Amino acid sequence: MAVHFDELWKNIIEKLFPQFLSFFMPALYADVDLSQGYEFLDKELQKIKLKGKKGKKYTDKLAKVRLKDGTEKWLLIHVEVQGKHEENFGNRMFRYFYRLYDKHDVNITALAVLTYKTDLQYDFNYDVYGSMVTYRYNTVCIANYSETELQNNQNPFSLISLAVQYDNLYRKDEVQKFNLKRKLIRMLHERAYTREEIIELFEFIDDVLQITDTMKNRILDEEAMNILEEDEPMAYVSGFRQRAMAEGRLEGKLEGKLEGKLEGKLEGKLEGKLEGKLEGEMKGLMEGIQGMLEIKFGSVPSEVQNKILAISDLARLKSLKDGIKRAANYEQVRELL
Repeated sequence: MAVHFDELWKNIIEKLFPQFLSFFMPALYADVDLSQGYEFLDKELQKIKLKGKKGKKYTDKLAKVRLKDGTEKWLLIHVEVQGKHEENFGNRMFRYFYRLYDKHDVNITALAVLTYKTDLQYDFNYDVYGSMVTYRYNTVCIANYSETELQNNQNPFSLISLAVQYDNLYRKDEVQKFNLKRKLIRMLHERAYTREEIIELFEFIDDVLQITDTMKNRILDEEAMNILEEDEPMAYVSGFRQRAMAEGRLEGKLEGKLEGKLEGKLEGKLEGKLEGKLEGEMKGLMEGIQGMLEIKFGSVPSEVQNKILAISDLARLKSLKDGIKRAANYEQVRELL
């Protein structure tokens, strides 16, 4: 799990690097010229990479950016994902610094993001008979952010930080994690995130807040229902579908059926302009209803499908769709029909 958590952080930093800088290092972000691009120096970092006891690897990224004044800077970004204090952490940060500085002779700034609660400053101090070195670097502790502050911050890493906080606080409380995970996922709907941000955030939140398969499937099904009700849902569907497929959950439904129903709904509206508004809307409703049934209960029995197709009243179709949301099984669906 620790190794997987490391990879999650590495991925989210690389995919959402400008947002990462904006959230954790706003002063530097203001000076970076993103129009010049940025580069991750994985090969250079690998040459001086440190390993812990028993071959433990650390989460770190090395990035090269240009500032607005035209100068070039290298940034050592070290993300500490351990859940407890490590005595030699400052020593390790200093060793990264001096190896990079010795090899490349460039200006370096470092950042440590601590995911566990601490008020300690992990400076490196060396003092031997008057020969002294002190190395201080930027440090942020996710646990020290207030929950209200994070909830009001629109940066994607506010949700990343909330997910980490909730995991630390409720690691053994499945019910609480379920409620908070659902809350964070719903916040994705409310914020004006890009498609890429939604995809990456969904994956991070889903992996960090581990819950039972039953609870996870419930969230996935709820989200599929909500997606069907959105007017322009495709950006969120992309992130939802990618994560669901990676889990082996709803693979056929999201890849073929769910997307098909959403596209069918939209196509129905477009066709309605050509074939008649009423006919197009009814077609879209029927497609959407069938997709909802498949997601909630699996394959649709032929007699149920035939009864749906036989409905010619638009108001009745809308009422049926609302009833299916509340239905717990096919017996209740048959009663509605």
